[in-house]
Amino acid sequence: MTRRPARRTLLVAAGVLVALAGAGAGTWAVVGDTTGADTATQHRSAHATSTVTKGDLTDAKTFSGTLGYGTAVPLPATAHGTLTWLPEPGSVVHRDQPLYAVDERPVRALHGRVPLWRPLERGVSGEDVAQLNQNLAALGHDVALDDVFGPRTQRAVRAWQRTHDLPVTGVLDGDQVAFVDGDVRVDGVTGQLGAPAGGDVLSLTSTKRVVTAVPPEQDAERLAVGTSVTVRVNGVGDPMPGTVVDSRPTKTESGGAAVEVTIAFESGDRDLPAAATAQVVATGRQERGVLSVPVAALVAGPGDGFAVDVVRRDGTTKRVSVDVGFVAAGRAAVTGAVHEGDQVVVPS
Repeated sequence: MTRRPARRTLLVAAGVLVALAGAGAGTWAVVGDTTGADTATQHRSAHATSTVTKGDLTDAKTFSGTLGYGTAVPLPATAHGTLTWLPEPGSVVHRDQPLYAVDERPVRALHGRVPLWRPLERGVSGEDVAQLNQNLAALGHDVALDDVFGPRTQRAVRAWQRTHDLPVTGVLDGDQVAFVDGDVRVDGVTGQLGAPAGGDVLSLTSTKRVVTAVPPEQDAERLAVGTSVTVRVNGVGDPMPGTVVDSRPTKTESGGAAVEVTIAFESGDRDLPAAATAQVVATGRQERGVLSVPVAALVAGPGDGFAVDVVRRDGTTKRVSVDVGFVAAGRAAVTGAVHEGDQVVVPS
């Protein structure tokens, strides 16, 4: 059973009623004289008309976004010594390439989510060792893909050290490598050449393009992690499918609480600009096969109800009571003595 919106929320001063609707919202008021609601016949006015349509009604909302590389993550220096080389902002660092150098010794990137928090040597085990074995295998070394630093891992580490002209100890530590989350892009350089290593030296992002958006707090659930959305990057062309992959607390410009969401999307072979604005469209509830009219066509009906002014063949109008259901995209689902194809008055 369709629940009728309470008309007491619609009335405005002086008996003048105005219909308002935002995208996916139902902010209501009504236009017209409420007397003689159901059967009043009037001469056709100069008001514009709209067609009663039958189809799907979808609650969609568009959010502004920015094309970029996502939130930058700091990289602390774990090596000991003096910073002697730092990469350029915007450069991409792949597996086994230098992130920075201390005392002219490169600290190389290995892939993994767990930071290097201890020396890795024979006899230890854990997720960090599993990451190491996966990296050594990806670089062509013969290792077991488990989480144990055994003799095969030790031989592989020694071979890796010889390849890079390092002391062949069979032990791996923060003077030689750092774990980062895949291939990374240098977003900024915070370390200074000639300064002692320590603290954050780089800020890193993914190499993949993403769109970030900060929805109003009341709309944050529309962009929950895992939600499928549509992304349009200005100047690129057709919309692209996307998925919300991250959500984190942030602050608005006025200092209020907000949520920043990250949307990954499939760009195919499109050339994306270095920076651009974007729109993110999130769909919500959907009603299929309903009759609908523009929200602006609704006028006050009898009691707490609503009506529309249907244009007859002779140009006169008849006020017809309707029940109002789902409201989305500036249209309202209606039931009553109206039919697909009817013309209804839309007051200016």
